[in-house]
Amino acid sequence: MNVEPLTGVLGARIFGLDLTCLSSQQAADLRHEVCRHQVVVIPEQALSPAQQTAFSHQLGPFSPVPFVEPLAGFPEVISVVKEAFEPNAFNFGGVWHSDFSFLESPPAFTILHAIDVPGVGGDTVWSSMTAAWEALTSDQQERFAEITAVHSASASYSPAQQALHSGLSSMDIRTSDDAQATQEHPLVCTHLETGEQTLFFNGTYVRSLRGSDLDSPAAVEKTLHWLHQWTTHVRFTFRHRWRNGDVVIWDNRSTQHVALNDYPGQRRQLHRTTVAGTPPNK
Repeated sequence: MNVEPLTGVLGARIFGLDLTCLSSQQAADLRHEVCRHQVVVIPEQALSPAQQTAFSHQLGPFSPVPFVEPLAGFPEVISVVKEAFEPNAFNFGGVWHSDFSFLESPPAFTILHAIDVPGVGGDTVWSSMTAAWEALTSDQQERFAEITAVHSASASYSPAQQALHSGLSSMDIRTSDDAQATQEHPLVCTHLETGEQTLFFNGTYVRSLRGSDLDSPAAVEKTLHWLHQWTTHVRFTFRHRWRNGDVVIWDNRSTQHVALNDYPGQRRQLHRTTVAGTPPNK
């Protein structure tokens, strides 16, 4: 495979692969490149839902997807769709997040295949949580290493959000009181495959923080705001303009991302699969 870095921080484009017929060695090499570059773009692919499922299994087992109903007949595939006649609808994935970080074992990888994307608009932006960690001062690193993040789906998938999701007529998103559950993860984690430290943070699912110097709700809120502004700074990011046939794979353990909602009057459809991870650890 030919690997072409796309920024000085994260992101690479890979040529020379047909994802419908990867060897086990190619799959292992690809997993290594995803961990190394955090986001990889593989253009000009044509995967059916069954083929995307099979390819995902070459990277690892399926990671459960709560709240979102899968594509009919393909229980591991989510069809992410916003129709052209829904210009005012919420954009699925349209806030900074790391996929399902509120799970005990969040997904290691997400695979998104462009089926029908706008000619312009609808880009996705990723931010490197490894780069965000490395740019901290030693004092900041020492402080954050002692903090625990409290993750929850409450801001996205509680029943109060059902009307928002129901604006997407081609997706079946079912909110639930289960979204109120919380899951604690270390704010600073060690990536199991690269050995690098990373800030396991995103402003959507991290609803609170616990630490010795966080002695008031105001202190927690101030730190949450600072972390969101820091980790999504443009210097840590890579932005991808989609083309039909693109397959993008990213490492949820070292990134967060946002799908931009700037394509009114155009249709956008992508198929998503996720690969299981393990509980984040220090």
